[in-house]
Amino acid sequence: MQPRTRWWILAGVFVVALAVTAALPPIPNPPSYHDFADKRALLGEANSFDVLSNLAFLLSGVLGLYFALRRRSPLTADQKICYATLFAGLILTSIGSAYYHLAPDNARLVWDRLPMTIAMAGFMAALIADRIGKIGVRLMPFIAVVGIISVLQWGWSEQQGHGDLRFYAFYQGMTIIAGVAIIVMFSSNFAGTREFVTVAACNVLSKIFELFDKPVFALGGIVSGHTLKHLSAGLGFLPLVWLLARVRKPLTTEDTEEHRESK
Repeated sequence: MQPRTRWWILAGVFVVALAVTAALPPIPNPPSYHDFADKRALLGEANSFDVLSNLAFLLSGVLGLYFALRRRSPLTADQKICYATLFAGLILTSIGSAYYHLAPDNARLVWDRLPMTIAMAGFMAALIADRIGKIGVRLMPFIAVVGIISVLQWGWSEQQGHGDLRFYAFYQGMTIIAGVAIIVMFSSNFAGTREFVTVAACNVLSKIFELFDKPVFALGGIVSGHTLKHLSAGLGFLPLVWLLARVRKPLTTEDTEEHRESK
């Protein structure tokens, strides 16, 4: 496939998905969303397992930030910005999600979702930098702003009494779809395919766990689907952390599409 064809496919998917999203009626956040299966308390704090499982995001975020910004990091300046944004977003996600799960409601959910959009933007930028080039760091502010606006728009709509989750759902869905498409259609400039695929797969799996929160908990009352969601999504970034930890030579991102086509 020619590079231009790949870009047209991505653009076409984006336009179709946006058109479908816009055509749908407003989708409010259902009140039942905050009714999680596991309400067990530890040391007097309810929902403890859903709160503590956010340590998975914190672990990946702290380790990833360290290896991305270490003094002898092989990353370029642009790559450092992308990976630092991703892992800082994970750290903020651990805080925001823990805060939300202490007393789940729409107001607190805003602070759960906002940092996730930052992490998503960092991930997409790092993926684009790995497979396409410097355009990743240039696109990152746009991707982050779109995500933040989608969360703020949803939060505002809930305050007005007519909640509308469509565009935040569009943002989440498009990051997954675009991420998978980029992995499939563009070859890696380094050796990050397995790591990026693992992150994408674990985040898809986390969505499945989220949907089956109560059925999973009903299997034995040991762990809920939502707790597994946090563990899957958070720990799923560790292979990417390990990639940054073990690499010693620079991660090249200077190959252009034309250069790769000529190889």
